[in-house]
Amino acid sequence: MNLAVILSGGAGMRMGADIPKQYMKLLGKPVLVHTAEQFQHCGLVEHIVIVAAMEWEDRIWAWKERFGLSKLRAVAPAGENRQRSILSGLLAARALSESQGDGVIIQDAARPLTGDALIESLLEGLKEAPAVLPALPVTDTVYTSADGGRVDGLLDRSKLYAGQAPEAFSYKRYLELYLSASAEELDNTSGSCQLPYQAGWDVKIIPGERDNIKVTYPEDIELCEKILKERGWRA
Repeated sequence: MNLAVILSGGAGMRMGADIPKQYMKLLGKPVLVHTAEQFQHCGLVEHIVIVAAMEWEDRIWAWKERFGLSKLRAVAPAGENRQRSILSGLLAARALSESQGDGVIIQDAARPLTGDALIESLLEGLKEAPAVLPALPVTDTVYTSADGGRVDGLLDRSKLYAGQAPEAFSYKRYLELYLSASAEELDNTSGSCQLPYQAGWDVKIIPGERDNIKVTYPEDIELCEKILKERGWRA
């Protein structure tokens, strides 16, 4: 069995909008709903947990009914940062997990374009490794600069990859890792794969998707609308 945990606690400050980006309308639906529908329509995922600020809980449950998100089982409180939100979602999913072999997908609420093939590839990858990360090769030359004003180094881009979400993990093992993490580790870790990597896990990389955009700036909404229409999306 597989679960999806969608992280929807961000404030979306760079959008310059009155509400967080994941709740803005995209072709008539909140961005979060588009993201949840990825798993609603995926036969390999049985349950969905959304992690959000509690002032949005009632609206999220209302969207479940309005948009037919029957797999949504829990809305968990967002933490102070990404890692604490992940832990909150994993704990909320504990009652839904059925076996040691369950998988969990961690997704950003602001990624409404993740394709079915990527989700399926992530879960397939769990047969080979306990953590699976989609990533794209870095195509630009990458420099380092300690002061932001002068170049002081050059990285080998042939070894560089830009990680994406969603990522997939062995649920029980991932939960145990987060339960054992110190407060300092939770507060000084960024990506979903960082704790597993630091703990010595085998983290498998699979090809990411160019269209798997994370809505960050106002123009991203227009781009997502364009791509969805090209895919034949209908309200």
